[in-house]
Amino acid sequence: MDEHLKPALRAAIETLEHNGYRYAVIGGIALAQWNVARYTHDVDLKVLVPDTDYGAAQKLLRRTFPLRARPQLPENTLIVDVNVNGVIVDFLLALPGYEEMIIERATQRDLGGFNAWICSAEDLIIQKVVANRSKDWLDVESLIKIQHKKIDHSYIENWLQQFSEVLEQPELLTNYHRLLAKAKSQNA
Repeated sequence: MDEHLKPALRAAIETLEHNGYRYAVIGGIALAQWNVARYTHDVDLKVLVPDTDYGAAQKLLRRTFPLRARPQLPENTLIVDVNVNGVIVDFLLALPGYEEMIIERATQRDLGGFNAWICSAEDLIIQKVVANRSKDWLDVESLIKIQHKKIDHSYIENWLQQFSEVLEQPELLTNYHRLLAKAKSQNA
């Protein structure tokens, strides 16, 4: 992780933990924790909001970090974008269901001077497949290539099957299977 991100990440985590919010670091910082190197310029956290009181969570985060990262965009109930000393921090407020699992399955890691809850490799893969952007597919391929012998494939398969059906995008599961087969053949 780039050193310039650490103070912003630490401030975000301290605020969440001090106020009793559970979270998981996602995005580029989480990728690095699973040995996938990709430059990232921001901090992304999935935040579990007790009783889905999103208004209280937004109020706390805006009071603590009053500078918006993207003031030109309209406010979003589930995303609190802030600027912490020049670093964009996105607090993504979790929806009930699968997103709660992201936080439940997170593992604590030492980030050099402080601990943080990091999204599992499986949940990173699922989130990135569902996001379905070119850069996310590159991340999925790297994650599978590096972690395929360690990850819970049935967990990923279960969730991707559900998301493919709900989103009516069967290609999500097909593309995942293609990348998995490629990784297995390269590491055979």
